Amino acid sequence: MTAKIVNPVTPPIVDRETWLQEREALLEREKAHTREGDAIAAARRRLPITEVGPVSLEGAGGPTPFIDLFDGRDQLVVYKHMFYPGEPIEKQCEGCTLFTWGFHDASYLNARGISFAFFGEGPYDELARFREFMGHNQPWYSN
Repeated sequence: MTAKIVNPVTPPIVDRETWLQEREALLEREKAHTREGDAIAAARRRLPITEVGPVSLEGAGGPTPFIDLFDGRDQLVVYKHMFYPGEPIEKQCEGCTLFTWGFHDASYLNARGISFAFFGEGPYDELARFREFMGHNQPWYSN
């Protein structure tokens, strides 16, 4: 059957057999794409690791050793807020601000041995003003 073009912007209308053939061909490509993505992820997990020396971040209590961010828990989840030093609050990253606005409580994570913190670029006092203005209660650190 010849494909009937209804609108040059939308795909052509075809019979079911043609659609099934094209869908099968696309499915093979999708499976290959998934397998390659899985292989890349596995290779990433096998990358060698390196020991990190003492690192200190600036937090509400001043310089804070990185290990203290774990707060005695086994894991640490960090959200990297794309903070723009020197810019007013309305010029900060909208996506990051939306995410941080919706994240108010890490108790679920904490109960499962996971600590949570926000990192941002620039002087801590700027991050602290932003944090206070937004009403955030999670720890923030300048990195």
